[in-house]
Amino acid sequence: MPETQTTHQINKKTGRQKKRIGQAKGTMWKPKTACALFNICLGIFLEQDPAVGRVVALDEAHKYMNSSPESAAFTNSLLSTVRLQRHLGARVIVSTQEPTVSTALLNLCSTTIVHRFTSPEWLRILHRHLAAAAYDSQHDERVFAGAMDDDADAADSDTLFHRIVRLQVGEALLFSPTAMVISQDSEGQEPTFCYLGDKYVTIKIRARVTEDGGKSVLSS
Repeated sequence: MPETQTTHQINKKTGRQKKRIGQAKGTMWKPKTACALFNICLGIFLEQDPAVGRVVALDEAHKYMNSSPESAAFTNSLLSTVRLQRHLGARVIVSTQEPTVSTALLNLCSTTIVHRFTSPEWLRILHRHLAAAAYDSQHDERVFAGAMDDDADAADSDTLFHRIVRLQVGEALLFSPTAMVISQDSEGQEPTFCYLGDKYVTIKIRARVTEDGGKSVLSS
């Protein structure tokens, strides 16, 4: 059965109280029930002292964020939190295996990390909502339509979709227009800092550090 608990913890150095609002366990939650509960928890969480930085993290969001009215209400609460995050002292992190959870959330993402996938339909969603992905959309659509010439340049055929499909375990593409990166136009030139803008970079993701060493639960 699902369990819900509330705990309080006081920081001995600052005297400030940290509060974990809820912890849900079990597999019997229906998506609409989970969204309704999370929406209530989010409201209580945001009522706390805004002087303390807060993180709203949604893991496996595709399992419970769907087309139900409860999910729509929860999504609207998240969108409001994102728009007011500086005033609320909150940051929102959404982890999902499908970019179809909420395109409205994609529009407001300041940073998007994309792991390997093989669905052209998912790529079209990124084309519509990420600046750097939209820049490569014409090349990708030509590949899907089979319109690439045999003598096409290598750079032209190295589309965003090809790069995503070729990503290895522990690799991802980072889309973040306001991120500061080091740029060096040519060898020997002094490196400079610039915004990532309408570009993206490949990043490495460290291995999980857990008690079980990051092992996945597999069927016997």
